[in-house]
Amino acid sequence: MEKEKLKIIKKNDVLKFLDSLQKEYEVFMPVERNGDIQFSKFSSEKDFPWNYRNTKISPKEIFFPQSETLFSFKAEESALSSGSMIFKPEDEPEDSISENKNYLIFGIRPCDTLAFSLLDKLFGGDDFQDTYYMEKRSKATVISLACNKPQVTCFCTSLKGRPDNEEGADIILFDIGENILVRPITKKGEKFIESLSSWFEDAKEADIKKKNEIMVQSFQKIRSTADIQNIKEKLDKAFDISFWNEIHQKCLGCGICTYLCPTCYCFNITDEIERTAGSSTSSGGKRIRCWDSCMFSLFTMHASGHNPRPSYKERMRQRIMHKFNYCPENFKEIFCIGCGRCVRNCPVNLDLREMLILLMSFEEIKEDEKV
Repeated sequence: MEKEKLKIIKKNDVLKFLDSLQKEYEVFMPVERNGDIQFSKFSSEKDFPWNYRNTKISPKEIFFPQSETLFSFKAEESALSSGSMIFKPEDEPEDSISENKNYLIFGIRPCDTLAFSLLDKLFGGDDFQDTYYMEKRSKATVISLACNKPQVTCFCTSLKGRPDNEEGADIILFDIGENILVRPITKKGEKFIESLSSWFEDAKEADIKKKNEIMVQSFQKIRSTADIQNIKEKLDKAFDISFWNEIHQKCLGCGICTYLCPTCYCFNITDEIERTAGSSTSSGGKRIRCWDSCMFSLFTMHASGHNPRPSYKERMRQRIMHKFNYCPENFKEIFCIGCGRCVRNCPVNLDLREMLILLMSFEEIKEDEKV
């Protein structure tokens, strides 16, 4: 990136800058709420938490909401009188958010933008296009904030990530003190900065040097590692190993690891039917998509009552195999970004890093090989 494309904006001007964009953008930023940080719509009353240690709930919910009305429907008047069930879709989902605006996601951490790039492969692949996800994604400008202080549970460098990862973002910011260094990544990012050039100044050599020093220090702070080179090949032969009998023992099946994961995408679809008051006739309803989890016992329950994953063992195996074997097979990518959310928030302290280390070192000893 040429030096002239690196800009700075005064940290004290950022909230004014975001406020000026609200007419054109639906602005999301990390906001402190009840002792936690989460991505919410911009409020000028909230200070920007520059040193926040990532959110508990992944910002993937902006593009892939935890609960989303795909469409609503209602019975035609003629159908109601005849008693038949003819439905037609309404024009707009009831829970749509400012469909006439673009999205601006400001201050997202680089690991979460990497997660966006992985979800893009799923929801926007050649074989399948999820229009609900892709419409939001195409209307979004993503501005990430490099990590100056990674958490002790972060292990992004063991995977594809890094504190200044650029993949999935249009612009990346660097907190260098009183100023914020701004680096465009995509053409969309360049045009965004050019259209708002009055807010930015050219970066100086001293600004770039300070950014580089901070990033070196940030890399050194990530001491948590898991050597998972060739993990797919390891898992190719690991479906029936006894490792799975041991690793699931503490698991409660609560699903928090998958609900907080930025790259988990399992969902369930239900139809909610509205009844006319005092009548058994349906007046309409809506189709809703909600997050689901492979760690739940009902996730694979068949209508017959058979469940191919009846215990925590099979469900834990599915979680690991999906991220580190099936996704590399289907998308050529491991679907884990090393953000550490599952590590920090597991109620029984199951540590994915430890499981991966054990898996990579595990050697099955067969009965006929024992002395």
